[in-house]
Amino acid sequence: MTPVTGSGPGPWRRPLLRMAAFLGVAGVGWATAALFDLHVTDSPETYLRAVTILLAIGLFASVQDIDRTEARRHWRTVLLVVTVGVLLKAALIAAVMYAAYREPQYLILGVAVAQIDPLSFAAMGRRSDMSARARTILGAWASFDDPITVVLTVLFTSWAASAIAANGTLPDLSGGFGQLGETLVRNLVFVAAAGALWWLTTIGSKHEDRDSTAGRVRNGVQIALVLGAGAVAVAEFLLLGLAVGALFLRPRMGSLLRWGAEGAFHLGTFALGLLLVGGIDPLGGVLLGAAAFGAQYVVGSLASVRRSRRDRLDLALGQQSGITAVILALFLDEPFPGTVGIVAPAILTINVLHLVFNGLRARRQGAEGPARGDQAALRGNPAQSRQAGNGAGQAA
Repeated sequence: MTPVTGSGPGPWRRPLLRMAAFLGVAGVGWATAALFDLHVTDSPETYLRAVTILLAIGLFASVQDIDRTEARRHWRTVLLVVTVGVLLKAALIAAVMYAAYREPQYLILGVAVAQIDPLSFAAMGRRSDMSARARTILGAWASFDDPITVVLTVLFTSWAASAIAANGTLPDLSGGFGQLGETLVRNLVFVAAAGALWWLTTIGSKHEDRDSTAGRVRNGVQIALVLGAGAVAVAEFLLLGLAVGALFLRPRMGSLLRWGAEGAFHLGTFALGLLLVGGIDPLGGVLLGAAAFGAQYVVGSLASVRRSRRDRLDLALGQQSGITAVILALFLDEPFPGTVGIVAPAILTINVLHLVFNGLRARRQGAEGPARGDQAALRGNPAQSRQAGNGAGQAA
C-alpha cells in the first residue's frame, strides 16, 4: 500500500505493477505456445481440466472470504446480483454484440464473459479500504455468477445452434432445459453429501481446544475433506455445488488459501496467454471486453443505488474476467469456431480496464479525501476515522 500525496504517482504504482505482471505473464504464455507450437484448441481436454482446477481454487477462496453475517444482513442484494444481475449483464453484452454482428452465435458471448472471475477477485480484486458489505456482495457475486453462467451457456448454446439450423423457425429448447435440471440435481446431491460429511467432522468439537492435538487432527481431517470435495467437483464439473459447499466447508487454513489463489491467478493468466497464439479478433475482443465492463458499471450501480459512494464504485468497477471465460470459450469454440479468438482479447481488455479505472479512482480519492458519505460513516467509527486520517486515499 502506497500513501497518496496530492496528485502524485502513489495511487498508480500498485495498479501499474499489477497490469505489468498480468500482461507479462500472459505474454510468457503466448511466447511459450508460439515457441513450442502449442494449440490447445486442437486437444482441449487436458487444458480444460487444468483450468477447471484453477477455477475451483478461485471459487473456494472467494467464498471463504464472504462474511456470513454480512451476507445474511444483505441477502436481498446478494440474491439480486447473482440472479437478475447476471441475466441483465449478459443481456446488455449480448445486445451490443448482436447489434455489431447480427448473428445469433454472438449473443452467446454475452454469457461467456458476464461473470466476475472469482480467482481474480480472490487474488487481486479486494482492497483493504473496501467495506465489509461491499466485499461480501462482490465476493458472493464473483463466486455464484460463475456456475450460473456455465449453466446458462449450456442452455443458450442449444438455443443458438437450433436457431441457426432452423432458419427462422422456433428453436427447440427442451434439450437445454433437460441439461439444466440434471445439472442442478447433481449439484444438490453434492452439497448434501458434503454437508453430511462436514457435520460428522464437527461432532464433539464444541468445547474442544482448537490448538490441542485433537483439535489439530480434526482440522487436518476437515482440510482433507475440502480437498476431496474439490477433487470430486472438478472431476464432475460440480462448481455450483462447490461454491455453495464453501459457505460451510471452512477449516482453518491460514494464509495457505490466499497464496494458493495468488498462484492460481498467475497460472490462469499464463493459460490465457496460451490461447492467444491461435489467432485473435482484436476488434471483436475489445468490443466484447468494453461491453462487459460497461454492463458491470450499469448493473453494479443499480444494485448499490442506496449505498455509499465508495460501495457503489466498488461494485460498479468490480468487473474482472479470467478462468471461467476461458473454460466457456473452449466449450463454445467447437460449435462456434472463432470464439476463443474473441474471448481471449476480451479478457485482457476487461482486466486492463479494471486496473486503469480503479487506478484513476484511487488517484481521485487521494486528491479529494473520503467522499462525503464515507466521512459520515467514519465519524461513526473512531477506529476507521484514525486509520483514514493516517492513510486516506491509499492505493486501490
